[in-house]
Amino acid sequence: MKRILVLFGAALIALPLLAEEAPLLLLTTTDTPPYSYRDEETGEIVGLEIDIARYAAHKLGRGLEIRKAKFPDLIPMVSSGRADMAASGITITEGRLQAVDFSIPYATEGGMFLYRTGDRMPTMILAETLRVATMDASTYDFYLSAHGIDPIRYDSYPQALEDLKANRLDAVFFDSCAVRLLAESDPELSASRLETRENFGIALGKGNDRLKAALDEAIVERGRQ
Repeated sequence: MKRILVLFGAALIALPLLAEEAPLLLLTTTDTPPYSYRDEETGEIVGLEIDIARYAAHKLGRGLEIRKAKFPDLIPMVSSGRADMAASGITITEGRLQAVDFSIPYATEGGMFLYRTGDRMPTMILAETLRVATMDASTYDFYLSAHGIDPIRYDSYPQALEDLKANRLDAVFFDSCAVRLLAESDPELSASRLETRENFGIALGKGNDRLKAALDEAIVERGRQ
């Protein structure tokens, strides 16, 4: 009997630990400033998407774990339950809504070309004869393909940028906000005209209504600031 009581007492002590919910897992590529990127000074992953996810996690009484992943893996990992959320300038599309849910849009952006200053500004017509890069499995990948362009597909935006500056590419087609930031900070690079208009949201598992409500609240609160 004494042994049973000891075991029962140990089980009770362990219950609070078992009841604690694990941190929410957020996946991101960390290369879509200002939404999600690595701070060069601190090494931390920061940005608007991170702030929204932290707010939602705090609202639910959960911690937040952030992991880096390749863009093509983001939606499949959330859809399969291996992550709670994904955020990396992900466009809300009907196709993706078949696999995951999305928060309300936190930004309306679009795609545009980043190219070397001094070169002719790319357009969709000119891009057919250029070495154009974009992120693999992104909406920009599909957009370029629909316009008869076979882009060079990358898993990493920084690598595409490096190849552009080394003259191994003629242009990179990516989020307009990130493209403008790079063009403003680097005189060797320029931004083209805006080509697309898209709504960005944070992807989450199907049917997770509490998390969606917390994310939506975070986005609404941001809009009021």
